[in-house]
Amino acid sequence: MNSTVDIVVIGAGPAGLTAALRLQQLGYSVQLLERSTHWPRPQIGEALTPGVKNIIDLLDANDALETVPHLAGMSTKIRWRSSTVEIVSHGDSAIVNRAAFDAALLHLAQQRGIAVCMPAHIHSITGQTTAWQLHINTATGHQSITTRFILDASGRSHHQQQYQCAPRLSAIWAELTPDQIPNHIAKHTQVEALEHGWLWGTRLPNQHYRIMLVNDPQTAHQQMLGQAEQWLRSNCASSELFNAIAQTPYASRLQVCAATPYLALDSWQDGKLKLGDTAFALDPISSSGVEKAMRFSLQAVVALHTQLSNADNSSKQLARDFFEQRLIETCARHNYWTQSYYAQAWCYQQPFWQKRSVNPFDDNDSANTHHADHPLVQAMQAQSAQIRHYQEVELKPLANFNPQHHLRLHPAATMIETHCVVANQVQKQLALNHPNLERPIAFLENQALFPHLNFLWQAHSLSNTLKKLGENMGSEKSQKITLWLWQRGLLESVATGAL
Repeated sequence: MNSTVDIVVIGAGPAGLTAALRLQQLGYSVQLLERSTHWPRPQIGEALTPGVKNIIDLLDANDALETVPHLAGMSTKIRWRSSTVEIVSHGDSAIVNRAAFDAALLHLAQQRGIAVCMPAHIHSITGQTTAWQLHINTATGHQSITTRFILDASGRSHHQQQYQCAPRLSAIWAELTPDQIPNHIAKHTQVEALEHGWLWGTRLPNQHYRIMLVNDPQTAHQQMLGQAEQWLRSNCASSELFNAIAQTPYASRLQVCAATPYLALDSWQDGKLKLGDTAFALDPISSSGVEKAMRFSLQAVVALHTQLSNADNSSKQLARDFFEQRLIETCARHNYWTQSYYAQAWCYQQPFWQKRSVNPFDDNDSANTHHADHPLVQAMQAQSAQIRHYQEVELKPLANFNPQHHLRLHPAATMIETHCVVANQVQKQLALNHPNLERPIAFLENQALFPHLNFLWQAHSLSNTLKKLGENMGSEKSQKITLWLWQRGLLESVATGAL
């Protein structure tokens, strides 16, 4: 059996399904391949951060996910910054049944006419970009698919083109039945920093309780070689939040997986893109892995749509630059956040925490030295340095705004080109750059800033400023943008006598 589609997506996790659904919205024919023989497949990564809601809205998938079992509004009991326990609220986050979440998105894809082949085992890939042939084995026999582009979201793997973004991590987890969990533990998600790692536990939508230890696998082997369950129990016993269930029988088999953050340096290939865990993995400490994977899939679709909609080489390069910039930025920002968070732990002086609170580029890890000269590694190093040196500006109070003064762009402001998404494609846009900005901005209030701000390289009265801006964007937007720029020091006030 032979078929032809615009794009083949490999992997039916959140990253692959997000890409498939979005591509279909943009008018492409999509074939989705999933190798799993059991579905829905059990998954970890149950915590969904608030940003997932915007992605689901864009995919018009709210109705499909309405019946997915979830727990919302659970507070978190945390022992991290000090040995004192604190309770924090995460009202917009949710704990979901990941198997049901993935299954609902897959069912939605099938409802919308996306061809799904499962289980499908890829025998070989031949051809070249715009004319790939995938030869797959299915339950009904052999099948060949011809496609213009391949998106690989097949999941975490290990290969030579991976840059390890932090020291190695592994996760050990198991589940307990509801009757085994004390109420003071069951009603909160719990997170606790320990000498050799950190513990996370939460009630699941099926009322079972999952407990997980994230640690250095080398330490685990040194301490209790081949005794993963005893290692998990000993860490629970030494904790304050989990000691009550240290010896509780497990209702599931103990499971172990790699959790080391990494970046796949070959995520962009000619005619093939990597998504989700195939492209990068984040430290699980933030619980934002699902959201970041889905969001990056949307950005990859924009890059792909840009390339396929324009035959010229400049569009292909524009698409690649955008894709790799977003990939680098995703990893660099998350690495910076996790390093800072590890440094805040009350047991920070322990080797586990010391190793993970430093910039990976300052550590000559033998696992990464052969990648030091790779363009993506160097770009990530530059991005990391920029993030570390940025200091959030303190907003100037509106009470200090003098409407009698003239306004002009601050002398440190510059105008540069940056990549933006316009009408679902990548375009270069003029953007405002300044030390007070975390990144250059091309749009405010969905309004392009340039060329509309060009006149403000010279000083103008407030009334003239608002009049000129209002001609292009309306008076309400012009006022909002003017005040936004002034509060952040991007516009400076100039007394008329100083002109």
